[in-house]
Amino acid sequence: MGRWSLRAAVTIVFVFLLLPVFYVVMSSFSATATLAFPPRAFTLDWYNKIPPQYWESLRLSLYIAIPTAVVSTVLGTGLAIRIARWRGPGRAAFSAFCLSPLMVPPLVIGVAIFQFGIQMWDWFGFNPTGTAYAIIAGHIALALPFVVRAVLAGHAHFDGSLEEAALNLGATPRQVFFKVTMPALMPGITSGAIFALLLSLDDVPVALLVGRGDDQTLPVRILTTLEYSYSPNIMAISAIMIYGSLLLMLLLDRLIGLERLFGFVRS
Repeated sequence: MGRWSLRAAVTIVFVFLLLPVFYVVMSSFSATATLAFPPRAFTLDWYNKIPPQYWESLRLSLYIAIPTAVVSTVLGTGLAIRIARWRGPGRAAFSAFCLSPLMVPPLVIGVAIFQFGIQMWDWFGFNPTGTAYAIIAGHIALALPFVVRAVLAGHAHFDGSLEEAALNLGATPRQVFFKVTMPALMPGITSGAIFALLLSLDDVPVALLVGRGDDQTLPVRILTTLEYSYSPNIMAISAIMIYGSLLLMLLLDRLIGLERLFGFVRS
């Protein structure tokens, strides 16, 4: 009974999480302009009628998310290794500093960056806000703690004797890092990179406060559109994002393998 209860609970959780996704995908094929589920008829017209502004916002979101994921992964990996191997006083304070953005709401970070831009204008006559680079900086601040936590979790299972053995066999520190340390930490690094990418693609507060009105990321575009009107085009562009996420997972599974990628071990 305990096993069946656990399976039932897991099934309920998965249904609860996936049902909204299924609802969005099905609604994107609805032939009616009003929200109705299940759809009375199916059509692809809403995909053909997606306004060009949504595609521009999607390109901007990817333009911001990819550098955010790369920079956050590189910095977060280095910080996590430094924290994990810190010996001496100050380790707890440094770790708390690196993870502190987790305790700050994204809205506060967006307001802080906006206020910093105003202060920069008063001092130097230059305001970095209103550019994609300011949004990337804000997203890096949001994503960096997630990468640090993911790599720290992977480093907890790392066997330091592997590095010692490689050094004793004549490998240079550079070779040890790239051929021993990095492959062992790759599941945590990959998890952190995916977290950073998805967080950037999903962010609204920072992009809304720091970005410009004419150049909006896709989440901000969808939110501002829903404030005034509802259109099935929103379901269509949202479904395309779902298809892209699914395709990414399938490609990773095909090329690398999800179990190997995330460090899962089949018992």
